[in-house]
Amino acid sequence: MYLHDPQIKIEKIFNHPIENVYESWTNPSLLLLWYAPQGCTIEFKKIDVRVGGSFHSCIRNPNFGDCYVIGEYLELDFPKKIIQTMIIADEDGKPADPKTVGHDPNWIPKTTLIITLRKLGENITELILEQDVSEKLARSTGAYPSWISMLDNLDMLLEKNLEFGKKK
Repeated sequence: MYLHDPQIKIEKIFNHPIENVYESWTNPSLLLLWYAPQGCTIEFKKIDVRVGGSFHSCIRNPNFGDCYVIGEYLELDFPKKIIQTMIIADEDGKPADPKTVGHDPNWIPKTTLIITLRKLGENITELILEQDVSEKLARSTGAYPSWISMLDNLDMLLEKNLEFGKKK
């Protein structure tokens, strides 16, 4: 039904150095501060940010419950690109059928997320987020507005001028 719809593509300009934007996506301590929509929290049961590394996360939404995702980091090209898989999972980190864990039955179990960063100026970075799922479906399920909210969170985090370069 959604096979031929345009896929998610979100572009955002950050008034911050490209290195800081990249680190915000790859530093687990920083991800905890922004990588959930407003009103939600994120927990990483596991996170190993390296090519071939994996993660198991849970976004806790007080209105819709928990959303578990697992994935693998396929490409980490500092500071230009991050490619990872995102697989709907259960609490134990096993792949799950989206409809059995409360997602829209049309949601695909595995997607690929591509984050591309481009330096436009000394402290200006263009971010392009692409996910291979129907934008129409993502808008109807709340996934698309969740990405917008998360990117706004990231912008607020970067505005706080946190110390970068301290991976934990």
